[in-house]
Amino acid sequence: MNLRLNDTKTLQAIGILADVLDDLSGPERLECLMAANALRQVLETRSENAMVFAREAFESLEPDVRRQIQTDATEAAIKVVATTRTQGPLRATRKSTGSAFLDAINAGGMKTERKW
Repeated sequence: MNLRLNDTKTLQAIGILADVLDDLSGPERLECLMAANALRQVLETRSENAMVFAREAFESLEPDVRRQIQTDATEAAIKVVATTRTQGPLRATRKSTGSAFLDAINAGGMKTERKW
C-alpha cells in the first residue's frame, strides 16, 4: 500500500490511528504505545522509512488487537468527519517566527527530512 505522506487526510488518519493506539489497554499496551510512537514519527518526519517501521510495529500486534483498533479507529474517524461537517474544516495556523528562513522550513518550503 502506497500512502501519500503529504496528503492532509492521510496524515489526519495516521493521527487518529495513533490516538486509538494510545488509548488501548490490556496486555498489548506496550506494543500499542510503540506502534503509536512510530506513527507519530511518521507525522513528524513524513518519511517512508518511518512509515515502514510503523507498519511493521502495527502488523506485529495480535490479529484480535488489530481488529479492535480498526473498529475504534473507524468510529473515531466517523466522529471527526461529523464534527468537521458541522463546524467546517479546521485549519491549523502557524504563528510567524519572525524569520523568513524558519517560516519556510516550518511551512514545508524546504526539505528537512533526515536520511537514516
